[in-house]
Amino acid sequence: MKIFAISGLALACLLGPLGAAQAQPAQEYSFPSTDGSKSPPSTLRITEQAQPGAAPAVRDTPQSIEQYQRCRNKVDREAIGNEQLQIGVAACLKDLEARRGQQ
Repeated sequence: MKIFAISGLALACLLGPLGAAQAQPAQEYSFPSTDGSKSPPSTLRITEQAQPGAAPAVRDTPQSIEQYQRCRNKVDREAIGNEQLQIGVAACLKDLEARRGQQ
């Protein structure tokens, strides 16, 4: 039996201040107690908060995503070793970033 424990301080650092406006509803994960446990079931709530002045999330167009996927598939087929695969994936990502810069 494995037991995971999170200290109050670690949980507070992880969740941050909950009093601020929330960007999205909290995600909840319930952990039921196990047989023989004297602890009640616990629930972990995770919220994501937008940082002031943060850049908006990048949204790729469907055409850009298709181009990236075609590039990745081509690299996956043609790469002989790990080094070639890494170089090819880096080139695909560079092209994707260039398309994002044009938007």
